[in-house]
Amino acid sequence: MTKKRRLAYLALITTAIIWGSTGAVAKGTFSALNPAQFLYFRYLLATLISFPYLIYLLIKLKPKLKTLWSIILLEGLAIPLPLLMLYEGVYRTSAVEASLIGATSPIFTVLGGIIFLRERETRREWQGLAISFLVTLILVAEPLLMMTNGTITYSLSGNLMVIGYNIFWTLYCLLAKKLYKKIPKVLVTALAFPIYAIIFTLYILISHNPLPSLSILTTSSHLSISMLYMVVMSSFIAGTLYIWGQDKIEASEASVFTYLQGIVAIPVAFLLLGETPSPIAYLAIIVIALGVYRAESRVNQH
Repeated sequence: MTKKRRLAYLALITTAIIWGSTGAVAKGTFSALNPAQFLYFRYLLATLISFPYLIYLLIKLKPKLKTLWSIILLEGLAIPLPLLMLYEGVYRTSAVEASLIGATSPIFTVLGGIIFLRERETRREWQGLAISFLVTLILVAEPLLMMTNGTITYSLSGNLMVIGYNIFWTLYCLLAKKLYKKIPKVLVTALAFPIYAIIFTLYILISHNPLPSLSILTTSSHLSISMLYMVVMSSFIAGTLYIWGQDKIEASEASVFTYLQGIVAIPVAFLLLGETPSPIAYLAIIVIALGVYRAESRVNQH
């Protein structure tokens, strides 16, 4: 295994750990904010924190206008809608359920890589894909099998929204792999924040949602810590690491690390929200782990 591939794996594992926690962290803020307000706050804060760094990058890198427009168009058109779908899904269903379904996105990425990028899959990767497809069927059907599990409420509409996010996220990753090949990944992340902030501000105004004040963060230490985690860890660090990591290896292989998010989500959701997974969720985790091991146990082939 090459050093580049090892570093890519490390970046993607770190991303999976951070993003695996975000469902529970975000859901904990929904007692004070709805999903649109949450996204507005998240990217407004991200913009305020990272703006000096964005100016520094623009001065240092002197990107071409064509490069800037590529980032603006892709980030503005491909990301806000799926983000809204994702957190509407998290709002409606359990954090564990949303994270586990979100972790099935590699199914779409593998197929997209084969169709659009002409990537070749090994037999082990095909087997991992088949296992993950089984997981998807189990998880999507869970709300039909049980509507509640203690204090956890399952939602078919919420689950479908998360699947919709997976599809849009796959399209974004495939486009980003092509468009961002020679663009510094930190520039993409830093420039994306004000784009998202503007779009979600406009969405709130158009949808007649109350525009929350930053002062709300001073009324709750839990809300402040949660938003700081979403801004620094989930948006900036994980976002940059994911774009960088998936750029160094095949898109389909990079996406397999997404499975690990569900494994992280269960203990985090229990600690933060008191959510206890159903037997179906535990079965899904076992199958996910087998799928990751099967798809990624090909070190000697690189």
